[in-house]
Amino acid sequence: MAYNQDGQFITKQEIMEEYVKKHNYVVIKADKSVEIYSSLRKIQNDISVDASTISKKLNENGGYCICTSKPMGYVFYIKKLT
Repeated sequence: MAYNQDGQFITKQEIMEEYVKKHNYVVIKADKSVEIYSSLRKIQNDISVDASTISKKLNENGGYCICTSKPMGYVFYIKKLT
């Protein structure tokens, strides 16, 4: 869910736009949940796929990729938003 700094739901369009600008990537995880991230390093820490691998695949595929984590074998869809 999109929350402001106080943990409240966002109720203004301007605040939502600022929130989205800070998060550059959307990830669909193996459990079918969806999360947004501000950096590839944060994605790397969460899904155990190296940030450089993600970056390379994003560039090769025009801003999206499908990556598999080596330790778990889970598949993730990653899309660059900006």
